[in-house]
Amino acid sequence: MKTFINALIIVLGTIATIAFFALLGGTLVWLLWPVAVPVVFPGLVAAGTISGKLTWWVAVCLTWLCSLLIKSSTTVNNSRH
Repeated sequence: MKTFINALIIVLGTIATIAFFALLGGTLVWLLWPVAVPVVFPGLVAAGTISGKLTWWVAVCLTWLCSLLIKSSTTVNNSRH
């Protein structure tokens, strides 16, 4: 029973940590998007290809998606020690 409780604490702690960093990163993207994107990509924003502003939830989802894509693109080579 004690190992089950320890495993549950580890899983919940991991989920809480991932959620915290996704929310923190999404908030930073949400705050910086309207400042940076129209300056860096003025033609794309004017054409409507890239939005000039995001909702907070879309920024969190964008952060989550980018982190998953970055994590899935990395490879681990365990053949050499």
